Amino acid sequence: MAHLQLRKKKCILELVKLSIAFLCLSLSAFLNFFLLTIIHDIVPREPLPDLIFMLIPQQKWAWPVGDVLSTVNSVIGFAVVFLHKDRITILRRLFLLGSIMYGLRAVVMGVTFLPPSFHDRDQICLPQVNRTAMYGDEIMKRFLTYVVTLGLTSGQSKILCGDLMFSGHTIVLSIMYFTTLKYTPKGLFWLRYVVTPITFCGMLALVVSGGHYSIDVLIAYWLCSHVFWSYHQIFELPLQERKSQNLARMWWFWLVYWFEETVPPGALKNKWNWPFPGPLFMKELAKKCNKKLCQ
Repeated sequence: MAHLQLRKKKCILELVKLSIAFLCLSLSAFLNFFLLTIIHDIVPREPLPDLIFMLIPQQKWAWPVGDVLSTVNSVIGFAVVFLHKDRITILRRLFLLGSIMYGLRAVVMGVTFLPPSFHDRDQICLPQVNRTAMYGDEIMKRFLTYVVTLGLTSGQSKILCGDLMFSGHTIVLSIMYFTTLKYTPKGLFWLRYVVTPITFCGMLALVVSGGHYSIDVLIAYWLCSHVFWSYHQIFELPLQERKSQNLARMWWFWLVYWFEETVPPGALKNKWNWPFPGPLFMKELAKKCNKKLCQ
């Protein structure tokens, strides 16, 4: 009985941590949306030179392609997380990593304003407005639009411009890519050959479309790579060793330390299970998959 109560308390604590991590991600994302609604009216309109733009004419069709590839990468990544036996821990880590990256993005967006990278920006970007008595209403309208669409703009005739440094789409592509690499069972090694071209073609599409400068995408990928693998390296160590590591001096370490206190040291074993009581054939299928995929 005591064991069951302890397990129940642990489950509740893990769900609380997951909820707080999701709240952190939501706040970071909403801050990005809010900053964009203001930055749009501040940024200059003349685009900066970019090597890719010099070599390849901007292609409008590439922007929705980038959206689609980001979505496909996310579906694959979340499917891997959903089937993983430690799905709560991994999902919480994704929320925290997203919070860190979008928090960094908000800071960068708020201090340096890059002009839109579109050559035909007047046809793509919404017109800038003067700060009048009705400006607050305009900001709120823009903000709610981006919250409802989760920042996806491929279906809109004109969009807000200015959220360039660094690329939010690349954050999604990179984190989901690394998640698939990290948490896929050994037997599905071939999946990396699927997500790798999806990831990098998605990044290329963002630049070819003119939606981002090359540097926006490169910095986003490099930062995601650094934060993702540093996070896992430090929190896979035994609990008593984490505070003494050089990586413990990273600014985000203490922000996420509490979330990882109860996670056993070492890499999580990449085993699958079916998270629901039924149907039974799915539970049996997950067991059979484990035998084949984890060998």
